[in-house]
Amino acid sequence: FQEYSARVRALLLLPYARRFLTMGGLIWRIALYYGPHLFSSALSGPSSDAYIHNAADRMGEDMDDMVTEDDIALLLGTTTDNHSLWPPSDVWDRYQKWTGEWSDHWEKWFQNRISAI
Repeated sequence: FQEYSARVRALLLLPYARRFLTMGGLIWRIALYYGPHLFSSALSGPSSDAYIHNAADRMGEDMDDMVTEDDIALLLGTTTDNHSLWPPSDVWDRYQKWTGEWSDHWEKWFQNRISAI
């Protein structure tokens, strides 16, 4: 667990990490837990990685920082044998009780899960 925490904290120090907060759901909550500092950078828009290095997701004329599947896998604690500390994001998004809004129910689940890890 300590190695996972250290790797996630290092990931969340990268300039494009603010993008995790815009993804919502479990990705948002994990990023918020390990990177509360991301709020200020989230409000300032895409990082220099998006503009200077063209590492961006484009939606018409709009752009945002790009995160890779590997970044998401790291955040979810996915191992080389495809086990993970957290549910994969596609499973989370399809879960019948997930309505797209973080609630007290999900916060309790998250807190229980983080304590169990």
